[in-house]
Amino acid sequence: MKPYIVEATDDTPRVQMDAEQNVFEFVGNSYPENSSKFYTPVLDYIKEFIKESPIKQASFSFNFDYFNTSSAKYILEILRLVEDYAKAGNTCTIKWFYFEEDTDMLEAGEDYQRTVQVPFELIMREDTF
Repeated sequence: MKPYIVEATDDTPRVQMDAEQNVFEFVGNSYPENSSKFYTPVLDYIKEFIKESPIKQASFSFNFDYFNTSSAKYILEILRLVEDYAKAGNTCTIKWFYFEEDTDMLEAGEDYQRTVQVPFELIMREDTF
């Protein structure tokens, strides 16, 4: 599979997904004007990875500064796909980054952690908020 990379803008995260390198990263803000338009290709790439990749492991990294409720829905869809992949016998991990002062981002990670049955690591970011 070819890598799927989208550079960050003020209102969309940097997305780097490379199935061959086992890189699935989301970094930055996520409040796109049209969340469906932004996240549909992301979901399609992950679905293709799940369906066709011979790699039986995946690691997803979520390093958001902010995301809106519309993005939250798509983040959950991504996590559900990862959960289905894990239930099929594959190895998956999720890393959720947050600033120590950002209790909202920590609580969002904790909510997602309770929602999906995948190893889920909450990681405090070392840089400043």
